[in-house]
Amino acid sequence: MSTEPALVIEGLSKSYLVPVLSQLKLSLLKGEALALVGANGAGKSTLIKIILGQVRPDSGGGRLMGYAFDDPRSRERVGYLPEMPGYWPELSARELLTFISKLRRIPPESEAARSPQILSALGLGLRGARAMGGYSKGMLQRTGVAQALLHDPDFLILDEPMSGLDPRAQEKLRLILLEFKKRGKTLLISSHSLDDIRTLCDRVIVLEKTKIVSDGATETVLQQLVERYRSSEPWDEDPLGEWKGGIS
Repeated sequence: MSTEPALVIEGLSKSYLVPVLSQLKLSLLKGEALALVGANGAGKSTLIKIILGQVRPDSGGGRLMGYAFDDPRSRERVGYLPEMPGYWPELSARELLTFISKLRRIPPESEAARSPQILSALGLGLRGARAMGGYSKGMLQRTGVAQALLHDPDFLILDEPMSGLDPRAQEKLRLILLEFKKRGKTLLISSHSLDDIRTLCDRVIVLEKTKIVSDGATETVLQQLVERYRSSEPWDEDPLGEWKGGIS
């Protein structure tokens, strides 16, 4: 693992009427695999969007691949899967990758060789020629993974990558990401799946109430989480509190 940071965050804060992130500070070395964990609304997706220059922080900042978050050069070697990927329904997955390759300035001959390989690995070798308007949620998710991998990035940022995938597709994606790790690449995953985190990540950061409350080795942090939530009081806002149907 390199001693050079792929990501540095310094004093980062963001509010949307109420605070979402407060004075975050962290670094991620090249070659590390980091999981970002927290309850819904903890600020995970907001943090990712700030890192990628899609949202501006209120204060603080940082560097991605050696460049400031708002510098387009920071994203040249980064692949990104958003939480809810959505693309032009009239395009096929294959046409989307051709379009993305032009934005990425990938030589046409390289794209022509790489796109079919990626689509085939993700189970879209044939269906990748169909218009995405007829795709299932899982097919759109796999298309999102394909575009994130197209330029063989050095840093992959994935927001809930297993969302909508059936068990076979989940296992295939795990294998792809493990191979990505073996090649010394950097990985940042926001996920609610503890099994995926254990399999894929070396380190876990927990966001809670706008701050980082845990940062450490995967098994250590996950065990702390399990013990903490097992002994905690019920949620302040019980998601079943207003439901009168009962549970049989």
